Amino acid sequence: MFTSLVLSAALLLTPTASADIETKSAALSGAARDMKGYEPSLYTGKWYNPKYENTRKCIMRRESRFNYRAANRTSSARGAYQFLDSQWRVSLTHMLMPEHADMKKEVKALRKKPIHKWNRYWQDAAFWTVWRHGKGAKHWYYGGSLGC
Repeated sequence: MFTSLVLSAALLLTPTASADIETKSAALSGAARDMKGYEPSLYTGKWYNPKYENTRKCIMRRESRFNYRAANRTSSARGAYQFLDSQWRVSLTHMLMPEHADMKKEVKALRKKPIHKWNRYWQDAAFWTVWRHGKGAKHWYYGGSLGC
């Protein structure tokens, strides 16, 4: 009994287990349900880089005026980052799955929800996962007078 308690405690204190708990807490938090306005990213996982936080802010302002519920009237663009729901929804869940394997059920459930109904955490996680330290910048207009 004592050995299993020590082993359980050791598993909880590993960096991976700690990060998993932190991720799950962020994804389910009250802050994740706040769908308007700019806040620092709730997602701080593998693809997050604070160096690009101002760029994320600029993209959000330009795409949705910081509205996670934004829905374009003339296309399927949805959410704070205006992902084309018709093309991205399932792909995004596949991209999110490796890092969120412990939340497989929650990630799969996103496939049935339009992107603008995903909470703040999941939309932020989708942005950073696509952004990939700047390699995904091509998915947003990123230059000119409106550029970031």
